[in-house]
This record gives sequence, C-alpha cells and structure tokens, in this order.
Amino acid sequence: MRRAALIFVLAVLLLAPGAWAGPKCPPQKRMSRALHETLHEAQKLMEQKKPAQAQAKLAKFAADESNPHPQLSFLLGVLTYQAKQNDKAGKYFAAAMKANPCFRAAIRNLAVVRYEQNRPAEAAELALKAFELSKPPDYNLLYEAAVFYLGAKQVKKALPLLKRLAAQPKPKKSWLTALLQAHMDAKQPRLAEKVLKRLLAGWPGDASLWRLSASLATQRKDYAGAAAALAVAYRLKPPAHRSGWRRLGQLYRAAGAPLAAAPYYLRSFKGKSMGPKDLDLMAGVYLQGHDLKQARHWSQRAAKAKASGRRWARVGRIALEQKDYPAAHKAYVSAAKLEVKGGRHWLMAGYAAWQDEKFKQAAQDFAQAIKQAKDKSTTAKEAARGLKAVREIIKQREQG
Repeated sequence: MRRAALIFVLAVLLLAPGAWAGPKCPPQKRMSRALHETLHEAQKLMEQKKPAQAQAKLAKFAADESNPHPQLSFLLGVLTYQAKQNDKAGKYFAAAMKANPCFRAAIRNLAVVRYEQNRPAEAAELALKAFELSKPPDYNLLYEAAVFYLGAKQVKKALPLLKRLAAQPKPKKSWLTALLQAHMDAKQPRLAEKVLKRLLAGWPGDASLWRLSASLATQRKDYAGAAAALAVAYRLKPPAHRSGWRRLGQLYRAAGAPLAAAPYYLRSFKGKSMGPKDLDLMAGVYLQGHDLKQARHWSQRAAKAKASGRRWARVGRIALEQKDYPAAHKAYVSAAKLEVKGGRHWLMAGYAAWQDEKFKQAAQDFAQAIKQAKDKSTTAKEAARGLKAVREIIKQREQG
C-alpha cells in the first residue's frame, strides 16, 4: 500500500460542534483561551511553512499540561509525523484518542502510524474503529482497514470488508482491485475472475488488469486465453523489458500456436546478440510449427555458432524431410564426426545417401554405423539391414 497521508484538519474546524464526536461519544473537553491562542499561532506558523517552530511552540505548551487537550496532542502528532518522528507521532495520536475515544481523525492517523511501524493488524482494527465512527460512512476508512488486514496476512478478516465495498453502487477501482487480490491470496480463482471481469468492464484500458487476467488464465492452464489477454495488455502498454515479449511467446507456444509465438520471441531478442541457445529456441519454435524453411535456417545458424552432433543432426533431419538429400547427408556426416559414439548419425547419413541413390556412399555410411554401434543394438540392426539392401542394389546394377 502507498504511504497514506495523515488527516490534517485546521484547528478552527476541529473546534466546531460535532467535528469529531459521534452521537454516543462523550462531550468535547473545553479548550482554554490560552490553548486556543497557541493553536492559532501554531496554525499560522504551519501556513508559513515553519513546522519546526510550530512544533516547538505546541510542545512547550504541552509540557505544562498534566492532561493535554486532545486537539493539542493531535496537532503535535501531525507535526512530529511530518518530521518523520513516527514513534513520537504515535504517542501523541494515542494520547488524543485516550482523551477522547471518539476522535476519529486521531484514530485514523494512529492507524497509519501503526501500519508504518509494521503493526498492520493493530492498524486495521484502528481504521475499522474510525470507519464505525464516521457519519455518514467514510468507505475510504473501510478500504484502509481491509488493506491493513491484507498487510497482516489476515485475508479472512479483509474479505468481508472488501465485499461490502464491492456491493456499493459505484465501487472504486482500488476497492475491487483489493478484493481481487484477496480472492487470489485466499486461493479462490473463480471468485477472483468474477471481480476481474467487473474491473475490465469498468476500466478496459488498464494494461495491469489485462496482465492480471493473463496470470489467472495461466493458473488454470488456459494458455490461449492467457496469451490473448497479455497481447491486449502489451498493445495498451508495451513491456518495459524484452523478457515480457518472451513471456508472450511462451504462452502462445504453450497454447499450441508456435508460429504466432515466433515474432514475439524475435522481439525479445531485439538489440541483443543471439547465442547458440537462442538460435536453438527459434529453430525449435519453427520446427514445432512445421515451418521447415525457417526451422532449417535457424538450425543451421545454431550449428555454425556452436557445432555439436545434436545440432547438425537436427539440420539433417529437416533437410531429409524436405527431400534435400545431399544437404541431409552432409549434415549427418558433420554430426557423426562430432559425436563418434552410437553410430546413429552414420545410420541416418546412410539413409540420406540411399534416398539420393548414392548406394556406394550409403554402404560406407552403414558400415561406419555398424562399427560404432553397440552389438545387437537397434542402430546396429538397422544399419546391417540397410547395408545388406544397398549391397544387393549395387550387385544388381553391376550385373546389368
């Protein structure tokens, strides 16, 4: 919660009948002429932007008082708070409240001080008391009480207050947002979604609400809905960091729309030098979307950036699917030279050569696969069958 501003009412207003007393509250304590003059002088100093002098004048007067008037304690509380002396301010507001238990402004200001002193539960109780004293009801105080309860991790106490606020004819955006957060904290996603719909209906141009919508959709694994909501959020307000675009790409990919994800992944790399893993990512995205041309382009870039058997094998697999057999063979041979165990890459090189009708080359590749593969392994068996088949073809061709 943002730091709440203290209630500061001019002394002359607080002297008016009923300014801080409710129907069941005790009568106001009479103010002496000397105190009235002192408060008036302090008020002038404050208007002249001399808070330290005003504080000193009031403190001097209070030192001679065994039972200070609540208005004197209240104004000292405001001045010490403004001077960032929270402990002193709390004592003055508490004194004002003790002198008059119905001094609503003092109670509310004490709530703010307690919250800033990391005592949110106590702050909530005080804010709630201030609300109960307000006539007509000041729902901003009820909202503060709810937010303080949320700060104290007491969601069950905050929820009834926030529901009451949400039931008002024209609830404020901040009230509904707090209720949404409370439902999320209470693990009530369906209720949170209902509140979010109200917020989006009232404030459709708020990007933060669409981001929240995306988060809720992600929680229930509705990745298509999450991607759509986050896309709206970014149209309203682009992400501050490139990781935001990557997140949108991830959602589209999770939703089974990799080709829709690709442009957002690319935006996440804008202004950044792409490393081998980044190139792998783009290759995988396009491969998932079965855009073989782009998949091969990014796969080749990754293999050239940091060669490995796995990377060149991916190039070979894509080229093989494109029926570009010479390129597939070349890629698999490169993979085999980098990864000399298992024989799988030589096996695939053999298949590529066979499809290209390079039977002698295929025989050599299958023989290499058998040499590297473990005995009786699947690769060894496939290579043996391949070698037998191409040798038969070579024999038939030689016999004319």
